[in-house]
Amino acid sequence: MTSHYFIATIKPIPEFHSSENNYAFLSGKAYKEQLPFTLPYVYEFGGETIEFLTFLDEFNELGDMVEQYIFEEGKNGISLSRNYPEEVRTVNLLKRTYKDQFGEYKLNEKAWKEELSKRTIASKRSVTIFVKY
Repeated sequence: MTSHYFIATIKPIPEFHSSENNYAFLSGKAYKEQLPFTLPYVYEFGGETIEFLTFLDEFNELGDMVEQYIFEEGKNGISLSRNYPEEVRTVNLLKRTYKDQFGEYKLNEKAWKEELSKRTIASKRSVTIFVKY
């Protein structure tokens, strides 16, 4: 089984498209048809690390949105991931909140990255949406 962390963005990530790409972004075009994203630019990148959260906080401008999803491949490339929209998670990077199907939680203003990195952010069962508004 292989797991891929994908993000979809509303705008391109400039570092990925430069000729001197030294970043860990990989194109997600090969998987785009199998992913439940609504945004146009798809990259294989992410995880639940503090570095990823820092990138999202810096990349997202006011009003932006990024979607994240784990795509797990089983034997012969058959997807083990399923999309259950009712389990969607939303992280508001401006208000420092985390919302899942059980409720909305306010994150610690000073240690929100550490707190969020301890939660389940990405899932093979639903899309996680990062917003900044």
